[in-house]
Amino acid sequence: MDLRIREPAVAGTFYPKDPQALRAMIHTFLDQVPSPSEGEPLAMVLPHAGYVYSGLTAAHGYRCLNAAPAHRPRRVFLLSPSHRVYQEGISVGNYSAFATPLGEVPVDHDLVASLAALPDVTTDPASHQKEHALEVHLPFLQETLVHIRLVPIVFGEISGGHLADIVARFWTPGDLVIVSSDLSHYHPYDQAKRLDAQCHEAVLSGNPRTMAQCEACGNTGMAALLELGRRQRWHAKLLDYRNSGDTAGDKSRVVGYASYAFHPGNATVEVVTTAGASMEENTEGAVLERLPSLARAHLEAFLAGTPGGINREQLMQTHASLARQGACFVTLTKKGRLRGCIGSLQAHRSLLDDLLDNSVAAAIRDTRFRPLVRKELDEVAVEVSILTPAVRLVYEGTQDLLEKLQPGVHGVILFHAGRRATFLPQVWEQLPDPQTFLTHLCQKAGLDGMCWQHHPEIQVYTVRKIKESVN
Repeated sequence: MDLRIREPAVAGTFYPKDPQALRAMIHTFLDQVPSPSEGEPLAMVLPHAGYVYSGLTAAHGYRCLNAAPAHRPRRVFLLSPSHRVYQEGISVGNYSAFATPLGEVPVDHDLVASLAALPDVTTDPASHQKEHALEVHLPFLQETLVHIRLVPIVFGEISGGHLADIVARFWTPGDLVIVSSDLSHYHPYDQAKRLDAQCHEAVLSGNPRTMAQCEACGNTGMAALLELGRRQRWHAKLLDYRNSGDTAGDKSRVVGYASYAFHPGNATVEVVTTAGASMEENTEGAVLERLPSLARAHLEAFLAGTPGGINREQLMQTHASLARQGACFVTLTKKGRLRGCIGSLQAHRSLLDDLLDNSVAAAIRDTRFRPLVRKELDEVAVEVSILTPAVRLVYEGTQDLLEKLQPGVHGVILFHAGRRATFLPQVWEQLPDPQTFLTHLCQKAGLDGMCWQHHPEIQVYTVRKIKESVN
């Protein structure tokens, strides 16, 4: 391995660059937190915004750690979503250590090498190079644990169950697992609190299947942690919750932050005999591949006048993955030309309800086209795009924006002058040049085509695209 030092990417922006100022800020936060009522946690979910926004909430977790030297270095699995680079599976990077203004955090090279030998695991450092969600935790760890060995994991397109399986292969008692995640993004204050209450319910219930209702950028990592906790009989506790409206932002569009700690329950440990995957997890991919056919069956029933379309309740009882919250777009094409496209940018109902309602909307409510009629349906192909939660793209200027957009990968949401528009990643096929892509996106929002040069807010997401073949 060509090992190197991963230099800080967000020192001076997300947290102070000066070591003395950084250390003082961390201890100011820690000093505000009361002594923990339980022992040291086995795992935690902690936020990753700039310290002025979420540092105090993160401190509620780090205050629980025991800084006394142990007989061996404390191994820390640090799991972060990839915000800037599309990632399939996970990346463990290719570093000997991660540097911060407080010094270097050594990586557990042997364990990383073992992880890298697994399918869906890469040592490509691209996901790590500018990822703030992993980096911001390192100074806190340096100030609250004496000696650690880091297992840095950045995850992308992977199921929570599979991620749990990977970590479970190497986790041993005494290891600490930290999942880096913020909660809801850019909602009004009161709405954000309601949405984040769903995350609290999901985590505290200990059921990984309920994580679909939680709007969190690290949702997959949280689901993986809940699955680990389910197997080990851990119980979760909410240590602190607040949002940017409570700390360093206004209340019109806030981001939610929470600290959750996981502690041992009873001594019974579930024995998993199928590599950690339930039958439902093994078949979930097959269920998702059926989404276009379910949309077609529903359209056939709806256009034929059948009240309610297909039986939703029975499908959700049979396939739990369809009952989880999800957001999707349904795209209809006829002879290769667009015939309708409607979808949801944020999960707010079950995936099945979102699929079926959007299929009808794409067929009869897309104002660019006349309503679809039953005799046309045989000539129409159905495509379903399942969306990941959108995250804000931080950029400094027009050139930086153009460089950070990933053609063919990013779906893009543009907010400017009170208007909003989105293009799915598939649109890059027709508009492969980022400047042209953004110009058309501005026009779709009803704005001047050059609005992207006036620093609009940009959010990006990825999709799982499921196509239907029509004979």
